[in-house]
Amino acid sequence: MRNTLAGLMAVATVTAAGATSRAQVAPEAEAPALPAARLWVGPMPFAGPRTLRDDFFPILSDPGKWLTVLANTDVFKSHLMILPNAPVPGKPTPELSEAQLRQLATLFRERGIKVAFEVGGLRMGNDKPQKGEWGKQVAANEFTPLKRWLDAGGTIDYLTTDHAVMMNLGHRCYEGTDCGLTLDETLDELAVYFEEMARRIPGVRFGCIESLGFFHVKAPDGTEYPRTVPKLPIWHFEDYFDALLAALARHHLALDHFHIDFGFEGVDYDGRRLKKGGPDFGRILGVESYVQSKGVHVGSIVNAFHDRSVENPDPAVASRQAYDRTLQFFNAYVAAGGTADQLVVQTWQPFPDRTGPDDRAYTTLNLAREVMTSEAFRRALSAR
Repeated sequence: MRNTLAGLMAVATVTAAGATSRAQVAPEAEAPALPAARLWVGPMPFAGPRTLRDDFFPILSDPGKWLTVLANTDVFKSHLMILPNAPVPGKPTPELSEAQLRQLATLFRERGIKVAFEVGGLRMGNDKPQKGEWGKQVAANEFTPLKRWLDAGGTIDYLTTDHAVMMNLGHRCYEGTDCGLTLDETLDELAVYFEEMARRIPGVRFGCIESLGFFHVKAPDGTEYPRTVPKLPIWHFEDYFDALLAALARHHLALDHFHIDFGFEGVDYDGRRLKKGGPDFGRILGVESYVQSKGVHVGSIVNAFHDRSVENPDPAVASRQAYDRTLQFFNAYVAAGGTADQLVVQTWQPFPDRTGPDDRAYTTLNLAREVMTSEAFRRALSAR
């Protein structure tokens, strides 16, 4: 399970301005042209819970440092927690100043790149949430940092919630500290959260991330994939997703996308469990098929950890491991017949530990470049 404060960034839409910048890329480095909102890119911003990596802003604010990725990205996605005005303890100023936010906002706006932020959606404090007020309270709290971005001239085209449901039901339930609400009640609070954000950010589109390991999933070939933690209640993905859509419909809202959090480690787990001798993508394919059948965009998050059995790994070795495993995951996903509408090259892992540049091996942006210029990526585009 990932650290929810470490979830991050993902992408931008190429318009005429983006097409102009693409012409500057050497032909051998070009990625194929994409439909709108097809490719989301999100490099890990954090060196700590809120402390930004020292190269995060310097790389992103210099188009020459990520020319290929910038020119071919549809949606740039970042995390809510890069935005607070309150400094990290021990520092005199926020991680990003107003001037730095304006610089990034101008870059994305001028290049026609859409912007997404990953948000909590529903988060508990020390007390049980108050039914009927929870969604409103969290929306008000989370809008405060988001407003800094809007005030800097930035756009917010997408908000994607990070485990808004299962962080409060699944992750906590076996500890006896869940939110005290039923699944339907929790989903209604999430719908209220979205309703509040729609009022504050007109035109924003909404999506959700929930790890597939929380759910019982049926693959297209009929294979059953149980939840990965037996202590959890049995939640069938189809039931959860139908209830989510129904909750939003009651508030006259629609879900734009569902992004699948089940990367290298997830398919490796299923492959070992089923004794396949390699990764198994049935759980992902089952969710992709069901989400698409409901008219919602589905995205596959492409990432991997390094070898976490090694204590205090050498950063260069760990970065290469994460890089190689992510590409292995992506190539195998495409070979298995993945049909995601959106490919989300988003990292929240500690490695690769450098943001860029995108032509430097084993950085996060170099990883995104390798994905988008790969033969597997071309096959994925042609499949859709």
